[in-house]
Amino acid sequence: MSVAASPTADARARSRRRNGIAAICVLAFGWAFVMQSLGWAQTSYFAFVKALGDGTAQIDDYHWETRDKSWINGRFYSVKAPGLPLLTTPAYLLLKAAGAEQLSSSAADRARRGGAKLWTYKALNISAYGYNPQRAREVTRQLEVQAPLIWALGLLTSVLPALGLLLLIRSVSERVLPGYGTAAALTLGMSTMVMVFASQFFGHILASLAVFAAFALLMRERRGPPRPTLVGLAGLLAGLAVTIEYPLALAGIVIGLYAMLRGDLPKPGFVPKLWRGFAYAAGVIIGALPLFAYNQWAFGSPTTNSYSNAVDDQGFSGHDTLGLNSDGFFGIGVPDPQAALELLLAPRGIITITPVVIAGLYGVWLMRKKGQRAETNVIIAIVALFFIYDTGYWLPFGGGTPGPRFLIPTLPFIALGFAEAWRRIPATTLVLSACGFVVMTAALVTYPLVGAGNLYQWQERALDNTFQHTILSTFGLGDGWPTIIPLLAIFIAAIWLGARATGALAVRADTRLALWSLAAWALLALALSRLLGERASYGNNPEAVNHAGMPVALVVLAVLVSGACLLLARRAERLGADRGQSQDQQGPTSLARDA
Repeated sequence: MSVAASPTADARARSRRRNGIAAICVLAFGWAFVMQSLGWAQTSYFAFVKALGDGTAQIDDYHWETRDKSWINGRFYSVKAPGLPLLTTPAYLLLKAAGAEQLSSSAADRARRGGAKLWTYKALNISAYGYNPQRAREVTRQLEVQAPLIWALGLLTSVLPALGLLLLIRSVSERVLPGYGTAAALTLGMSTMVMVFASQFFGHILASLAVFAAFALLMRERRGPPRPTLVGLAGLLAGLAVTIEYPLALAGIVIGLYAMLRGDLPKPGFVPKLWRGFAYAAGVIIGALPLFAYNQWAFGSPTTNSYSNAVDDQGFSGHDTLGLNSDGFFGIGVPDPQAALELLLAPRGIITITPVVIAGLYGVWLMRKKGQRAETNVIIAIVALFFIYDTGYWLPFGGGTPGPRFLIPTLPFIALGFAEAWRRIPATTLVLSACGFVVMTAALVTYPLVGAGNLYQWQERALDNTFQHTILSTFGLGDGWPTIIPLLAIFIAAIWLGARATGALAVRADTRLALWSLAAWALLALALSRLLGERASYGNNPEAVNHAGMPVALVVLAVLVSGACLLLARRAERLGADRGQSQDQQGPTSLARDA
Protein backbone atom coordinates (compact mmCIF):
# COMPACT_ATOMS: atom_id res chain seq x y z
CA MET A 1 0.00 0.00 0.00
CA SER A 2 2.79 2.41 0.82
CA VAL A 3 4.29 1.75 -2.59
CA ALA A 4 1.05 2.82 -4.27
CA ALA A 5 0.75 5.89 -2.03
CA SER A 6 3.79 7.69 -3.46
CA PRO A 7 5.98 7.58 -6.56
CA THR A 8 8.31 4.64 -6.62
CA ALA A 9 12.02 5.03 -6.14
CA ASP A 10 12.53 4.08 -9.78
CA ALA A 11 10.13 6.79 -10.92
CA ARG A 12 11.88 9.37 -8.79
CA ALA A 13 15.24 8.28 -10.17
CA ARG A 14 13.98 8.57 -13.74
CA SER A 15 12.58 12.03 -13.02
CA ARG A 16 15.88 13.20 -11.54
CA ARG A 17 17.76 11.76 -14.49
CA ARG A 18 15.52 13.60 -16.94
CA ASN A 19 15.90 16.84 -15.01
CA GLY A 20 19.66 16.41 -14.84
CA ILE A 21 20.07 15.80 -18.57
CA ALA A 22 17.67 18.66 -19.32
CA ALA A 23 19.69 21.01 -17.09
CA ILE A 24 22.89 20.22 -18.98
CA CYS A 25 21.19 20.62 -22.36
CA VAL A 26 19.70 23.98 -21.32
CA LEU A 27 23.15 25.14 -20.22
CA ALA A 28 24.56 24.11 -23.61
CA PHE A 29 21.86 26.16 -25.31
CA GLY A 30 23.02 29.12 -23.22
CA TRP A 31 26.56 28.67 -24.52
CA ALA A 32 25.25 28.52 -28.09
CA PHE A 33 23.24 31.69 -27.48
CA VAL A 34 26.45 33.73 -27.10
CA MET A 35 28.40 34.82 -30.20
CA GLN A 36 31.85 35.80 -28.95
CA SER A 37 34.17 38.41 -30.39
CA LEU A 38 37.41 37.13 -31.86
CA GLY A 39 40.98 36.95 -30.62
CA TRP A 40 44.23 35.74 -32.14
CA ALA A 41 43.61 32.09 -31.32
CA GLN A 42 40.20 31.92 -32.98
CA THR A 43 41.37 33.72 -36.11
CA SER A 44 44.44 31.47 -36.25
CA TYR A 45 42.26 28.38 -36.14
CA PHE A 46 39.94 29.81 -38.78
CA ALA A 47 42.82 30.80 -41.07
CA PHE A 48 43.99 27.17 -40.72
CA VAL A 49 40.52 25.90 -41.65
CA LYS A 50 40.29 28.20 -44.68
CA ALA A 51 43.73 27.10 -45.86
CA LEU A 52 42.78 23.43 -45.58
CA GLY A 53 39.62 24.24 -47.52
CA ASP A 54 41.87 25.65 -50.23
CA GLY A 55 43.86 22.42 -50.27
CA THR A 56 46.97 23.73 -48.53
CA ALA A 57 48.43 24.03 -45.03
CA GLN A 58 49.83 27.50 -45.68
CA ILE A 59 47.88 30.50 -44.40
CA ASP A 60 49.75 33.05 -46.54
CA ASP A 61 46.47 34.50 -47.86
CA TYR A 62 45.09 34.96 -44.34
CA HIS A 63 48.10 35.52 -42.12
CA TRP A 64 47.33 39.19 -41.37
CA GLU A 65 44.10 38.04 -39.69
CA THR A 66 46.06 36.52 -36.82
CA ARG A 67 49.26 36.88 -34.85
CA ASP A 68 49.28 33.23 -33.73
CA LYS A 69 51.36 32.04 -36.68
CA SER A 70 54.73 30.66 -37.62
CA TRP A 71 57.14 31.23 -40.53
CA ILE A 72 58.58 27.96 -41.79
CA ASN A 73 60.40 27.34 -45.08
CA GLY A 74 59.34 30.75 -46.36
CA ARG A 75 55.62 30.24 -45.68
CA PHE A 76 53.10 31.20 -42.99
CA TYR A 77 51.36 28.53 -40.91
CA SER A 78 49.00 28.57 -37.97
CA VAL A 79 50.75 27.62 -34.72
CA LYS A 80 47.76 25.51 -33.72
CA ALA A 81 47.67 21.73 -33.65
CA PRO A 82 45.78 20.29 -36.63
CA GLY A 83 43.09 18.27 -34.84
CA LEU A 84 40.39 20.92 -34.54
CA PRO A 85 40.92 22.35 -38.06
CA LEU A 86 40.88 18.86 -39.62
CA LEU A 87 37.58 18.14 -37.88
CA THR A 88 36.12 21.53 -38.80
CA THR A 89 37.10 21.79 -42.46
CA PRO A 90 34.36 19.48 -43.87
CA ALA A 91 31.71 21.45 -41.99
CA TYR A 92 33.25 24.72 -43.21
CA LEU A 93 33.18 23.55 -46.84
CA LEU A 94 29.54 22.45 -46.52
CA LEU A 95 28.55 25.78 -44.97
CA LYS A 96 30.52 27.67 -47.61
CA ALA A 97 28.81 25.77 -50.42
CA ALA A 98 25.44 26.58 -48.83
CA GLY A 99 26.17 30.32 -48.88
CA ALA A 100 27.17 30.68 -45.23
CA GLU A 101 29.75 33.37 -45.98
CA GLN A 102 27.08 35.68 -47.38
CA LEU A 103 24.75 34.88 -44.47
CA SER A 104 27.57 35.60 -42.01
CA SER A 105 28.27 38.96 -43.63
CA SER A 106 24.58 39.89 -43.57
CA ALA A 107 24.29 38.92 -39.91
CA ALA A 108 27.32 41.04 -39.03
CA ASP A 109 25.88 44.00 -40.91
CA ARG A 110 22.52 43.70 -39.12
CA ALA A 111 24.32 43.52 -35.79
CA ARG A 112 26.27 46.67 -36.63
CA ARG A 113 23.17 48.54 -37.74
CA GLY A 114 21.49 47.52 -34.51
CA GLY A 115 24.29 49.12 -32.50
CA ALA A 116 26.38 46.05 -31.62
CA LYS A 117 30.06 46.93 -31.43
CA LEU A 118 32.34 44.20 -30.14
CA TRP A 119 33.01 42.41 -33.44
CA THR A 120 34.93 45.46 -34.60
CA TYR A 121 37.80 47.42 -33.11
CA LYS A 122 37.28 50.88 -31.66
CA ALA A 123 40.39 52.12 -33.46
CA LEU A 124 42.62 50.82 -36.23
CA ASN A 125 45.76 49.29 -34.75
CA ILE A 126 47.81 49.66 -37.91
CA SER A 127 50.93 48.25 -36.23
CA ALA A 128 49.17 44.86 -36.21
CA TYR A 129 48.83 44.99 -39.98
CA GLY A 130 52.29 45.90 -41.18
CA TYR A 131 51.67 49.63 -40.57
CA ASN A 132 49.39 49.68 -43.59
CA PRO A 133 46.14 51.62 -42.91
CA GLN A 134 44.31 50.20 -45.94
CA ARG A 135 45.21 46.64 -44.97
CA ALA A 136 44.13 47.36 -41.40
CA ARG A 137 40.69 48.48 -42.59
CA GLU A 138 40.28 45.51 -44.93
CA VAL A 139 41.33 42.89 -42.40
CA THR A 140 39.25 44.45 -39.63
CA ARG A 141 36.22 44.29 -41.90
CA GLN A 142 37.02 40.67 -42.75
CA LEU A 143 37.21 39.75 -39.08
CA GLU A 144 33.82 41.34 -38.52
CA VAL A 145 31.96 39.61 -41.34
CA GLN A 146 33.38 36.14 -40.63
CA ALA A 147 32.60 36.18 -36.88
CA PRO A 148 29.10 34.63 -37.24
CA LEU A 149 30.56 31.85 -39.40
CA ILE A 150 33.21 31.12 -36.78
CA TRP A 151 30.43 31.01 -34.19
CA ALA A 152 28.60 28.39 -36.29
CA LEU A 153 31.76 26.26 -36.48
CA GLY A 154 32.22 26.68 -32.73
CA LEU A 155 28.90 24.96 -32.16
CA LEU A 156 30.54 21.81 -33.55
CA THR A 157 33.97 22.14 -31.95
CA SER A 158 33.20 23.75 -28.56
CA VAL A 159 29.52 23.73 -27.59
CA LEU A 160 28.78 20.11 -28.55
CA PRO A 161 32.03 18.78 -26.99
CA ALA A 162 31.26 20.73 -23.81
CA LEU A 163 27.79 19.20 -23.75
CA GLY A 164 29.29 15.75 -24.23
CA LEU A 165 31.87 16.39 -21.53
CA LEU A 166 29.24 17.39 -18.96
CA LEU A 167 27.04 14.40 -19.80
CA LEU A 168 30.07 12.14 -19.39
CA ILE A 169 30.97 13.75 -16.05
CA ARG A 170 27.39 13.24 -14.90
CA SER A 171 27.43 9.58 -15.93
CA VAL A 172 30.77 8.77 -14.30
CA SER A 173 29.92 10.69 -11.12
CA GLU A 174 26.58 8.92 -10.81
CA ARG A 175 28.36 5.57 -10.88
CA VAL A 176 30.85 6.71 -8.27
CA LEU A 177 28.35 8.54 -6.03
CA PRO A 178 24.70 8.22 -7.11
CA GLY A 179 22.58 11.35 -6.81
CA TYR A 180 25.33 13.92 -7.26
CA GLY A 181 26.27 13.53 -10.91
CA THR A 182 24.21 16.46 -12.15
CA ALA A 183 25.57 18.75 -9.44
CA ALA A 184 29.14 17.78 -10.35
CA ALA A 185 28.55 18.34 -14.07
CA LEU A 186 26.84 21.71 -13.64
CA THR A 187 29.57 22.86 -11.28
CA LEU A 188 32.14 22.11 -13.97
CA GLY A 189 30.06 23.79 -16.66
CA MET A 190 28.97 26.91 -14.77
CA SER A 191 31.59 27.62 -12.10
CA THR A 192 34.89 26.94 -13.86
CA MET A 193 36.59 28.17 -17.05
CA VAL A 194 34.51 25.66 -19.02
CA MET A 195 31.70 28.23 -18.75
CA VAL A 196 33.69 30.64 -20.92
CA PHE A 197 35.58 28.33 -23.26
CA ALA A 198 32.51 26.30 -24.17
CA SER A 199 31.56 29.27 -26.36
CA GLN A 200 35.05 29.99 -27.72
CA PHE A 201 36.58 28.63 -30.94
CA PHE A 202 39.50 27.04 -29.07
CA GLY A 203 40.65 23.41 -28.90
CA HIS A 204 40.72 23.11 -25.11
CA ILE A 205 37.24 21.67 -24.57
CA LEU A 206 37.44 19.20 -27.46
CA ALA A 207 40.84 17.94 -26.32
CA SER A 208 39.66 17.71 -22.70
CA LEU A 209 36.67 15.64 -23.77
CA ALA A 210 38.89 13.21 -25.67
CA VAL A 211 41.39 12.67 -22.87
CA PHE A 212 38.77 12.44 -20.11
CA ALA A 213 36.79 9.98 -22.21
CA ALA A 214 39.93 7.83 -22.37
CA PHE A 215 40.11 7.85 -18.57
CA ALA A 216 36.38 7.15 -18.18
CA LEU A 217 36.63 4.22 -20.59
CA LEU A 218 39.42 2.67 -18.54
CA MET A 219 37.46 3.19 -15.32
CA ARG A 220 34.66 1.21 -16.93
CA GLU A 221 37.08 -1.47 -18.16
CA ARG A 222 38.45 -1.92 -14.64
CA ARG A 223 34.99 -2.78 -13.30
CA GLY A 224 34.80 -5.89 -15.48
CA PRO A 225 37.08 -8.49 -17.00
CA PRO A 226 40.21 -7.26 -18.83
CA ARG A 227 39.36 -6.10 -22.34
CA PRO A 228 42.36 -5.12 -24.47
CA THR A 229 40.02 -3.63 -27.09
CA LEU A 230 38.81 -1.00 -24.60
CA VAL A 231 42.40 -0.31 -23.56
CA GLY A 232 43.35 0.27 -27.19
CA LEU A 233 40.30 2.49 -27.71
CA ALA A 234 41.33 4.57 -24.68
CA GLY A 235 44.75 4.96 -26.26
CA LEU A 236 43.11 6.08 -29.50
CA LEU A 237 41.21 8.81 -27.63
CA ALA A 238 44.39 9.93 -25.86
CA GLY A 239 46.22 10.10 -29.19
CA LEU A 240 43.42 12.18 -30.70
CA ALA A 241 43.66 14.54 -27.73
CA VAL A 242 47.33 15.16 -28.57
CA THR A 243 46.40 15.77 -32.20
CA ILE A 244 44.02 18.49 -30.95
CA GLU A 245 46.27 20.01 -28.25
CA TYR A 246 49.96 19.08 -27.94
CA PRO A 247 50.23 19.34 -24.10
CA LEU A 248 47.59 16.63 -23.67
CA ALA A 249 50.47 14.19 -24.07
CA LEU A 250 51.11 14.75 -20.35
CA ALA A 251 47.67 13.41 -19.44
CA GLY A 252 48.02 10.62 -22.00
CA ILE A 253 51.17 9.32 -20.30
CA VAL A 254 49.52 9.21 -16.88
CA ILE A 255 46.41 7.50 -18.24
CA GLY A 256 48.64 5.02 -20.05
CA LEU A 257 50.19 3.97 -16.74
CA TYR A 258 46.69 3.65 -15.30
CA ALA A 259 45.75 1.39 -18.22
CA MET A 260 48.88 -0.69 -17.87
CA LEU A 261 49.03 -1.20 -14.10
CA ARG A 262 45.73 -2.90 -13.43
CA GLY A 263 46.12 -4.97 -10.30
CA ASP A 264 43.54 -7.77 -10.72
CA LEU A 265 44.68 -9.36 -13.97
CA PRO A 266 44.07 -13.13 -14.30
CA LYS A 267 47.76 -13.84 -14.84
CA PRO A 268 50.35 -12.52 -12.38
CA GLY A 269 53.57 -10.85 -13.38
CA PHE A 270 54.62 -7.95 -15.53
CA VAL A 271 54.02 -9.50 -18.97
CA PRO A 272 50.18 -9.09 -18.95
CA LYS A 273 50.63 -5.47 -17.90
CA LEU A 274 53.13 -4.98 -20.71
CA TRP A 275 50.63 -6.28 -23.25
CA ARG A 276 48.07 -3.78 -21.94
CA GLY A 277 50.68 -1.09 -22.38
CA PHE A 278 51.23 -2.20 -25.98
CA ALA A 279 47.49 -2.08 -26.68
CA TYR A 280 47.25 1.43 -25.26
CA ALA A 281 50.35 2.63 -27.13
CA ALA A 282 49.03 1.23 -30.40
CA GLY A 283 45.84 3.20 -29.90
CA VAL A 284 47.82 6.37 -29.14
CA ILE A 285 49.85 5.99 -32.31
CA ILE A 286 46.72 5.57 -34.43
CA GLY A 287 45.13 8.59 -32.77
CA ALA A 288 48.24 10.68 -33.39
CA LEU A 289 48.62 9.60 -37.03
CA PRO A 290 46.70 12.65 -38.34
CA LEU A 291 49.21 14.87 -36.52
CA PHE A 292 52.25 13.09 -37.99
CA ALA A 293 50.64 12.96 -41.44
CA TYR A 294 49.91 16.68 -41.32
CA ASN A 295 53.45 17.51 -40.22
CA GLN A 296 54.87 15.44 -43.07
CA TRP A 297 52.55 17.08 -45.59
CA ALA A 298 53.02 20.63 -44.35
CA PHE A 299 56.67 20.69 -43.26
CA GLY A 300 58.25 17.65 -44.88
CA SER A 301 58.93 15.93 -41.56
CA PRO A 302 56.60 14.14 -39.12
CA THR A 303 58.52 15.55 -36.15
CA THR A 304 58.38 19.24 -37.18
CA ASN A 305 55.36 20.91 -35.65
CA SER A 306 53.63 24.23 -36.05
CA TYR A 307 55.32 25.85 -33.05
CA SER A 308 58.62 25.91 -34.90
CA ASN A 309 59.64 29.48 -35.77
CA ALA A 310 56.58 31.08 -34.19
CA VAL A 311 56.35 34.78 -35.05
CA ASP A 312 57.36 37.09 -32.21
CA ASP A 313 57.04 40.49 -33.88
CA GLN A 314 55.12 40.92 -37.14
CA GLY A 315 56.70 44.22 -38.09
CA PHE A 316 56.27 45.18 -41.76
CA SER A 317 56.62 41.71 -43.26
CA GLY A 318 54.41 39.74 -40.88
CA HIS A 319 57.46 37.79 -39.66
CA ASP A 320 60.11 40.37 -38.74
CA THR A 321 61.15 38.52 -35.56
CA LEU A 322 60.80 34.78 -34.95
CA GLY A 323 61.33 32.53 -31.95
CA LEU A 324 58.33 33.33 -29.75
CA ASN A 325 58.53 29.85 -28.16
CA SER A 326 62.25 29.28 -28.69
CA ASP A 327 63.36 29.36 -25.06
CA GLY A 328 63.52 26.00 -23.30
CA PHE A 329 61.35 23.26 -24.78
CA PHE A 330 58.94 25.14 -27.04
CA GLY A 331 58.75 27.97 -24.52
CA ILE A 332 58.74 25.76 -21.41
CA GLY A 333 61.61 26.27 -18.99
CA VAL A 334 62.29 25.76 -15.30
CA PRO A 335 59.15 26.10 -13.13
CA ASP A 336 58.85 29.61 -11.72
CA PRO A 337 57.61 29.95 -8.08
CA GLN A 338 56.19 33.40 -8.79
CA ALA A 339 54.25 32.02 -11.76
CA ALA A 340 52.91 29.28 -9.49
CA LEU A 341 51.57 31.88 -7.04
CA GLU A 342 50.06 33.91 -9.86
CA LEU A 343 48.36 30.89 -11.42
CA LEU A 344 46.68 30.24 -8.09
CA LEU A 345 46.12 33.60 -6.40
CA ALA A 346 46.62 36.45 -8.86
CA PRO A 347 43.53 38.39 -10.04
CA ARG A 348 43.18 35.84 -12.84
CA GLY A 349 44.43 32.95 -10.71
CA ILE A 350 42.36 29.80 -10.79
CA ILE A 351 41.40 29.98 -7.10
CA THR A 352 40.54 33.67 -7.37
CA ILE A 353 38.23 33.33 -10.35
CA THR A 354 36.88 29.82 -9.66
CA PRO A 355 37.33 28.99 -5.95
CA VAL A 356 35.24 25.83 -6.23
CA VAL A 357 38.30 23.98 -7.55
CA ILE A 358 39.43 23.83 -3.91
CA ALA A 359 36.25 21.94 -3.04
CA GLY A 360 36.86 19.66 -6.01
CA LEU A 361 40.37 18.82 -4.85
CA TYR A 362 39.02 18.17 -1.36
CA GLY A 363 36.50 15.80 -2.93
CA VAL A 364 39.32 13.99 -4.73
CA TRP A 365 41.04 13.51 -1.36
CA LEU A 366 37.78 12.07 0.02
CA MET A 367 37.64 9.68 -2.94
CA ARG A 368 41.12 8.51 -2.03
CA LYS A 369 40.09 7.90 1.58
CA LYS A 370 37.20 5.76 0.32
CA GLY A 371 39.66 3.48 -1.46
CA GLN A 372 39.69 4.80 -5.05
CA ARG A 373 43.45 5.09 -4.95
CA ALA A 374 44.27 4.31 -8.56
CA GLU A 375 41.78 6.85 -9.91
CA THR A 376 42.79 9.60 -7.50
CA ASN A 377 46.46 8.96 -8.26
CA VAL A 378 45.67 9.64 -11.92
CA ILE A 379 43.83 12.85 -11.06
CA ILE A 380 46.55 14.12 -8.73
CA ALA A 381 49.31 13.29 -11.22
CA ILE A 382 47.54 15.04 -14.11
CA VAL A 383 46.79 18.16 -12.06
CA ALA A 384 50.37 18.30 -10.78
CA LEU A 385 51.98 17.77 -14.20
CA PHE A 386 49.89 20.42 -15.91
CA PHE A 387 50.47 22.90 -13.11
CA ILE A 388 54.23 22.36 -13.16
CA TYR A 389 54.34 22.63 -16.95
CA ASP A 390 52.33 25.86 -16.84
CA THR A 391 54.60 27.41 -14.22
CA GLY A 392 57.52 26.88 -16.59
CA TYR A 393 55.84 28.30 -19.69
CA TRP A 394 56.81 31.84 -20.67
CA LEU A 395 53.11 32.86 -20.89
CA PRO A 396 51.40 31.04 -17.99
CA PHE A 397 47.93 32.49 -18.53
CA GLY A 398 48.00 31.84 -22.26
CA GLY A 399 47.59 35.51 -23.16
CA GLY A 400 44.69 37.77 -22.34
CA THR A 401 42.23 35.08 -21.27
CA PRO A 402 40.00 35.15 -18.16
CA GLY A 403 42.16 32.62 -16.33
CA PRO A 404 44.96 30.07 -16.84
CA ARG A 405 43.50 28.33 -19.88
CA PHE A 406 46.28 25.74 -20.11
CA LEU A 407 44.87 24.19 -16.92
CA ILE A 408 41.47 23.53 -18.51
CA PRO A 409 42.28 19.84 -19.26
CA THR A 410 42.64 19.24 -15.50
CA LEU A 411 39.12 20.48 -14.73
CA PRO A 412 37.13 17.38 -15.80
CA PHE A 413 39.33 15.25 -13.56
CA ILE A 414 38.89 17.64 -10.63
CA ALA A 415 35.15 17.58 -11.36
CA LEU A 416 34.94 13.97 -10.18
CA GLY A 417 35.70 15.38 -6.74
CA PHE A 418 32.77 17.79 -6.95
CA ALA A 419 30.32 14.95 -6.27
CA GLU A 420 32.01 14.10 -2.96
CA ALA A 421 32.28 17.79 -2.11
CA TRP A 422 28.53 18.28 -2.64
CA ARG A 423 27.88 15.32 -0.34
CA ARG A 424 30.28 16.18 2.48
CA ILE A 425 30.42 20.00 2.46
CA PRO A 426 27.36 21.06 0.47
CA ALA A 427 27.03 24.58 1.87
CA THR A 428 30.69 25.36 1.25
CA THR A 429 30.59 23.89 -2.24
CA LEU A 430 27.43 25.88 -2.94
CA VAL A 431 28.86 29.30 -2.04
CA LEU A 432 32.16 28.65 -3.81
CA SER A 433 30.27 27.47 -6.90
CA ALA A 434 28.12 30.58 -6.81
CA CYS A 435 31.22 32.81 -6.68
CA GLY A 436 32.73 31.07 -9.67
CA PHE A 437 29.42 31.25 -11.53
CA VAL A 438 29.12 35.00 -11.05
CA VAL A 439 32.72 35.67 -12.11
CA MET A 440 32.64 33.37 -15.13
CA THR A 441 29.24 34.66 -16.23
CA ALA A 442 30.55 38.23 -16.04
CA ALA A 443 33.49 37.21 -18.21
CA LEU A 444 31.26 35.34 -20.65
CA VAL A 445 28.79 38.16 -21.28
CA THR A 446 31.20 41.11 -21.30
CA TYR A 447 34.65 40.41 -22.72
CA PRO A 448 36.41 37.14 -21.82
CA LEU A 449 39.58 37.85 -23.81
CA VAL A 450 40.81 40.82 -21.79
CA GLY A 451 44.01 41.18 -23.83
CA ALA A 452 46.61 43.40 -22.24
CA GLY A 453 43.99 44.96 -19.96
CA ASN A 454 42.62 43.85 -16.62
CA LEU A 455 39.39 42.48 -15.21
CA TYR A 456 37.90 45.94 -14.67
CA GLN A 457 36.97 45.80 -18.34
CA TRP A 458 34.10 43.53 -17.33
CA GLN A 459 32.63 46.14 -15.00
CA GLU A 460 33.24 49.00 -17.42
CA ARG A 461 31.48 47.23 -20.27
CA ALA A 462 28.50 46.29 -18.10
CA LEU A 463 28.14 49.89 -16.93
CA ASP A 464 28.44 51.00 -20.56
CA ASN A 465 25.63 48.59 -21.55
CA THR A 466 28.02 46.85 -23.96
CA PHE A 467 28.06 43.05 -23.91
CA GLN A 468 29.07 40.23 -26.16
CA HIS A 469 26.85 39.52 -29.12
CA THR A 470 24.08 36.97 -28.79
CA ILE A 471 21.87 35.37 -31.41
CA LEU A 472 19.50 38.31 -30.86
CA SER A 473 22.23 40.74 -31.93
CA THR A 474 22.18 39.34 -35.46
CA PHE A 475 18.54 40.42 -35.72
CA GLY A 476 19.54 44.02 -35.09
CA LEU A 477 18.75 44.11 -31.36
CA GLY A 478 22.16 45.46 -30.34
CA ASP A 479 24.46 44.20 -27.60
CA GLY A 480 22.88 45.69 -24.47
CA TRP A 481 20.93 44.31 -21.54
CA PRO A 482 17.88 43.25 -23.64
CA THR A 483 20.05 40.67 -25.42
CA ILE A 484 21.70 39.43 -22.21
CA ILE A 485 18.69 39.05 -19.91
CA PRO A 486 17.36 36.04 -21.90
CA LEU A 487 20.76 34.39 -21.51
CA LEU A 488 20.67 34.88 -17.75
CA ALA A 489 17.17 33.38 -17.73
CA ILE A 490 18.53 30.34 -19.55
CA PHE A 491 21.21 29.89 -16.91
CA ILE A 492 18.68 30.22 -14.08
CA ALA A 493 16.53 27.56 -15.76
CA ALA A 494 19.55 25.23 -15.91
CA ILE A 495 20.22 25.82 -12.19
CA TRP A 496 16.56 25.17 -11.32
CA LEU A 497 16.51 21.91 -13.26
CA GLY A 498 19.80 20.91 -11.66
CA ALA A 499 18.39 21.58 -8.19
CA ARG A 500 15.38 19.39 -8.98
CA ALA A 501 17.71 16.64 -10.17
CA THR A 502 19.80 16.80 -6.99
CA GLY A 503 17.21 17.47 -4.30
CA ALA A 504 17.58 19.29 -1.01
CA LEU A 505 21.09 19.45 0.45
CA ALA A 506 22.05 19.06 4.09
CA VAL A 507 23.67 22.50 4.21
CA ARG A 508 23.07 23.13 7.92
CA ALA A 509 26.05 21.03 9.01
CA ASP A 510 28.73 23.09 7.28
CA THR A 511 27.11 26.54 7.08
CA ARG A 512 29.75 28.04 9.35
CA LEU A 513 32.55 26.66 7.16
CA ALA A 514 30.74 28.03 4.11
CA LEU A 515 30.59 31.53 5.58
CA TRP A 516 34.27 31.45 6.52
CA SER A 517 35.14 30.20 3.05
CA LEU A 518 33.10 32.97 1.46
CA ALA A 519 34.85 35.57 3.61
CA ALA A 520 38.27 34.12 2.72
CA TRP A 521 37.47 34.25 -0.98
CA ALA A 522 36.29 37.87 -0.73
CA LEU A 523 39.52 38.79 1.05
CA LEU A 524 41.53 37.04 -1.67
CA ALA A 525 39.61 38.70 -4.50
CA LEU A 526 39.56 42.19 -2.99
CA ALA A 527 42.97 42.42 -1.34
CA LEU A 528 45.40 39.51 -1.52
CA SER A 529 45.20 39.01 -5.30
CA ARG A 530 45.76 42.74 -5.83
CA LEU A 531 48.75 42.68 -3.51
CA LEU A 532 50.29 39.78 -5.41
CA GLY A 533 49.36 41.18 -8.82
CA GLU A 534 50.32 39.63 -12.11
CA ARG A 535 53.31 40.16 -14.33
CA ALA A 536 52.53 41.76 -17.67
CA SER A 537 51.96 39.36 -20.55
CA TYR A 538 52.74 41.98 -23.15
CA GLY A 539 54.89 45.08 -23.53
CA ASN A 540 58.54 45.96 -23.33
CA ASN A 541 58.89 45.32 -19.60
CA PRO A 542 57.95 41.69 -18.82
CA GLU A 543 58.73 42.22 -15.13
CA ALA A 544 56.11 44.97 -14.74
CA VAL A 545 53.38 43.89 -12.32
CA ASN A 546 49.73 44.83 -12.75
CA HIS A 547 48.04 45.20 -9.36
CA ALA A 548 44.54 45.86 -10.68
CA GLY A 549 42.39 43.16 -9.14
CA MET A 550 38.85 41.95 -9.59
CA PRO A 551 36.18 44.67 -9.73
CA VAL A 552 34.80 45.42 -6.28
CA ALA A 553 31.22 45.45 -7.58
CA LEU A 554 31.71 41.96 -9.03
CA VAL A 555 32.98 40.59 -5.72
CA VAL A 556 30.08 42.17 -3.84
CA LEU A 557 27.63 40.69 -6.34
CA ALA A 558 29.22 37.26 -5.98
CA VAL A 559 28.96 37.44 -2.18
CA LEU A 560 25.30 38.50 -2.36
CA VAL A 561 24.42 35.75 -4.83
CA SER A 562 26.26 33.18 -2.69
CA GLY A 563 24.39 34.32 0.41
CA ALA A 564 21.05 34.14 -1.40
CA CYS A 565 21.82 30.63 -2.65
CA LEU A 566 22.72 29.52 0.86
CA LEU A 567 19.48 30.94 2.28
CA LEU A 568 17.44 29.17 -0.40
CA ALA A 569 19.27 25.91 0.29
CA ARG A 570 18.61 26.24 4.04
CA ARG A 571 14.93 26.83 3.32
CA ALA A 572 14.76 23.81 1.01
CA GLU A 573 16.43 21.70 3.69
CA ARG A 574 13.88 22.79 6.29
CA LEU A 575 10.95 22.14 3.96
CA GLY A 576 12.29 18.71 3.18
CA ALA A 577 12.67 17.93 6.88
CA ASP A 578 9.14 19.18 7.59
CA ARG A 579 7.66 17.01 4.84
CA GLY A 580 9.53 13.98 6.15
CA GLN A 581 8.28 14.62 9.68
CA SER A 582 4.72 15.08 8.44
CA GLN A 583 4.81 11.77 6.60
CA ASP A 584 6.15 10.05 9.71
CA GLN A 585 3.24 11.45 11.78
CA GLN A 586 0.58 10.19 9.36
CA GLY A 587 0.99 6.67 10.59
CA PRO A 588 -0.08 3.46 8.89
CA THR A 589 -3.84 4.26 9.05
CA SER A 590 -3.46 7.50 7.16
CA LEU A 591 -1.14 5.91 4.60
CA ALA A 592 -3.63 3.10 4.04
CA ARG A 593 -6.42 5.63 3.48
CA ASP A 594 -4.26 7.51 0.94
CA ALA A 595 -3.51 4.24 -0.84
